Amino acid sequence: MRIDPYLYFDGTCAEAFKAYAALFGGEATLMPYGDATPCPGSDATAPERIMHAGLAIGDQFLMASDVPPGTPLPAAPHTFVNLGVDSDADAERIFAALSDGGEVRAPMAETFFAHRFGMVVDRFGTGWMVMRSKQGC
Repeated sequence: MRIDPYLYFDGTCAEAFKAYAALFGGEATLMPYGDATPCPGSDATAPERIMHAGLAIGDQFLMASDVPPGTPLPAAPHTFVNLGVDSDADAERIFAALSDGGEVRAPMAETFFAHRFGMVVDRFGTGWMVMRSKQGC
């Protein structure tokens, strides 16, 4: 299992990750919304906002994004811990346990980037993303 922090921003992700890259070393990978297929049902566009950012720091990885165009920054927490798991069964089991007494932000489902992905704020207020990635994502 891999554990990576995931940060949320409201339009300042690129600026933050350039600063983090300068501070921690390395090069930030930035994928703007303008380079991606528009979100279904969304008329809002903000091509400069970041859909996904990554920065390798030693053998760890920091990830982030701006909230989607037209979407307000959700209530705290603005930092999530991403759990990269190796099986659908692990994803379902861990997500169910973290959801018990918590608030599901995105139900467990298949996405274009993951076999299984879900977001939850657990009963202690910690944000979690549980993901079994598709190869190459």
